[in-house]
Amino acid sequence: MKDGAIVARSVVQRESLANINTLERVFKNNETLYVPVSSMEYYADCDNDGTLYWLVVDIGSTYRNIDSGSAFSFTIRAGDHPLNDHVNPKYPGGIPSSPAGSPRVNLKGHLKNVTFANPVDRIALEKCFLSRHPDAKWWLPSNPASPHKTHWLKFEVEDIYIIGGFGDRAYIGPVDADLYYDAKPVA
Repeated sequence: MKDGAIVARSVVQRESLANINTLERVFKNNETLYVPVSSMEYYADCDNDGTLYWLVVDIGSTYRNIDSGSAFSFTIRAGDHPLNDHVNPKYPGGIPSSPAGSPRVNLKGHLKNVTFANPVDRIALEKCFLSRHPDAKWWLPSNPASPHKTHWLKFEVEDIYIIGGFGDRAYIGPVDADLYYDAKPVA
């Protein structure tokens, strides 16, 4: 499990795109259905502690589903980063040339609104986030020209399940949250 925690933290730190999985309420034939949906969103581990900052576009279906009470999880896999972001593809137990043999992690937890005690903290978060996602400058909450209302949320991880690669060489299974937060990502 300790190896799984190290790989999970490494994936979260190195990558910066997550599929956020929610349930969308659909009305069909006078019946309410809940359909699983998954959408790519930008995140960054700006505190280098395993928590994720998510720049939320309020009109986005992912946020609307969560705001309506949907359960959610974040799924991140090796290779989930923008093309301009040069990330080490080698993970312990992984096979860089095989997506099926590379790590992926599913995270559950809770979201917390981000407030800033001073402008320096806001600027530091924006700088970190833009280093991973330069195009996000257009929809920062502090950008008066942003075409959409946006805000910051922090995802605090409480439940981790990792597929580190193929089971003969990598850990597959749950990871204790304390082990996850205590793990040191590999460079």
